[in-house]
Amino acid sequence: MPEINININDQDYTVVCDPGEEQHLKSLAAQIDFKVRELTKRFGKIGETRLMVMASLLMADQAQELEKQSKDSLIKIKSLEASLDENEKRTVNNQNKSTDYVELTNEKINDLLSKIASIN
Repeated sequence: MPEINININDQDYTVVCDPGEEQHLKSLAAQIDFKVRELTKRFGKIGETRLMVMASLLMADQAQELEKQSKDSLIKIKSLEASLDENEKRTVNNQNKSTDYVELTNEKINDLLSKIASIN
C-alpha cells in the first residue's frame, strides 16, 4: 500500500491508502486543512485536538446536510416520475379517444356519402 505525506495545519502526517487513491486522499487532506485554518482564524490557537474535533464536526454537519438534500431530491424525482407516468397514461388515453372519435366520424361521413351517392 502506498504511503503519502499530508499536511494539516502545518503538521505533517504519513498515511497509507489503496493504490490509486493518493490524489483523492491529498484532496481530502487539503479540505480538512482549509477548514482547520478557517477555525484558527476565527478562534486562534485553541489546541490541535480541539481544532480537529471542531473541523470534523463541521464537515460531518456539511456531509449530513448534503445527504438530507440528496434524499429530498430523490423524493422529488420519484414524485415527478410518478406524475410523468400519470401524464403519459392520460396522453395515451386521450390519443385513443381521439382516434376512436376520428374513426367514428369517418364512418358517419362514409355512410352519408353512400346515402348521397344512392340518391343520385
